[in-house]
Amino acid sequence: MAFIKYVTACAGAGLLWMLFNAGRTNIVQEELVVPSLPAAFTGKRIFFISDIHRRCVPESLVKEVQQADLVIIGGDLLEKGVPFSRIRRNLRRLKQIGPVLFVWGNNDIEKNMDQLLQLFKEEGIKALENSTYVWKIGASIIHVAGAGDKTLSVDPLLLQNIPETETVLLVLHDPAAMWHIKGRGRIDAALSGHTHGGQIRIGNLSLGEPGGWKYRFGFPFLISNGFGTTKLPMRLGARVETHLIKLKSRT
Repeated sequence: MAFIKYVTACAGAGLLWMLFNAGRTNIVQEELVVPSLPAAFTGKRIFFISDIHRRCVPESLVKEVQQADLVIIGGDLLEKGVPFSRIRRNLRRLKQIGPVLFVWGNNDIEKNMDQLLQLFKEEGIKALENSTYVWKIGASIIHVAGAGDKTLSVDPLLLQNIPETETVLLVLHDPAAMWHIKGRGRIDAALSGHTHGGQIRIGNLSLGEPGGWKYRFGFPFLISNGFGTTKLPMRLGARVETHLIKLKSRT
């Protein structure tokens, strides 16, 4: 009987620990080296947040990343059952940081997409649907290309009209979608989410690979653990991640 109570207590403590981990707020401050970066963008910062799902973006998080110049939501802003009032509140908080870009994730299409697009219009959110946002500082530009649309289809020719001499940052929700992009040699760096870093990892055992920066296809490729969770509101061995990314050239 004592052993059963001990095991039960340990299991309960483990569940509480995983619930606690899922509700944490973590900002990973990073430098992204982009050799082709225009001088005007050196030191500029991007706040990248993916897989919010059911979570609320706290004011405390917003205050910590006020130095960011651009906000990118890497898909799964929501999921089925999340009220539009919460989505609007999250967007308004992210807007306090800077201009907000969005790419579609698989859970975003579970809501009324026309209503969601109307919300983006009302709040001034730019949804990238196999399209590019031109980030300008004076005469210098970076192309932020968003792969995928609200049908989750990726246009393989997304990058074909971008001049080869200009800097390209690709954003997509599911990192596996990169295989569908033609002309990947045009990309200087990429940001993605979707995998949650496996969400629950016991050693090397997990349903997904660990998050972090990878070097794939010839460029730095971020796969974020994400901010929220799916299925179960629990995390183990795959901490919550948002990213404050400082741009830097080699020179």
